Amino acid sequence: MKVLGIVPVKELNPSKRLHSVVLTQEERDSLTAAMLEGVLKGLMSSVVREIVVVGSGSMAQKIAEKHCVSYLSEGRAGLGQAIQDEIELCLAKKSDAILILPAYVPLLSSKDVDKIVALGSEKPTVVLSPSLGGGMSALFLNPSNVIEACFGEGCFSQNVEAAIKKGIAVKFHSSRAIALNMDSEEDLPTLLETENNTMTNRVFQKIVKQKKEDNSEKFSLRVTKAGKKKINHS
Repeated sequence: MKVLGIVPVKELNPSKRLHSVVLTQEERDSLTAAMLEGVLKGLMSSVVREIVVVGSGSMAQKIAEKHCVSYLSEGRAGLGQAIQDEIELCLAKKSDAILILPAYVPLLSSKDVDKIVALGSEKPTVVLSPSLGGGMSALFLNPSNVIEACFGEGCFSQNVEAAIKKGIAVKFHSSRAIALNMDSEEDLPTLLETENNTMTNRVFQKIVKQKKEDNSEKFSLRVTKAGKKKINHS
């Protein structure tokens, strides 16, 4: 089965409450880059053989080029439309299925990717992975046009409903690693408490160390109040 991996990426938005309070723009950029590299590493070690990064900004494009994968600018139409365009291109290339996996899944491993693809190996099937915040961390479509995929707020339930309405088999892959989607206020302290050796964790630990050396009380206070959800990951 020929699977196309689509990785949507946006730089961490300073409007997000916690990120805007505790991180500088340079720190946000460093974390975004580390997460994207980690996701690409997981995909490249999996059964997925073709990958395209969809986003905006030079950072995402440079990382895509570094790893010799395709890059598609979201342009004025926005990220959702760019993904739909890539799905259409996937059909033209006769790829069997697509895996949409955002860049904000720092604990992703090739094992998770392979399990998702295996779950969706029979046509027609939709496979979803939930995030800790109730959103969607991964979406697998076989064939790639099996449903009109939804993105953004409420997309998890919308994609499930779309599949059910068409009588399509819906399967779920729940994993503590893939559930940590670094796109909510509670995720930063969760990553801090997670035992792992990912690039994202190393970058974040370096940021934390520097904040402590700078005696940033605001940083410590906000991280403590953000919540504590512990994940053990190796």
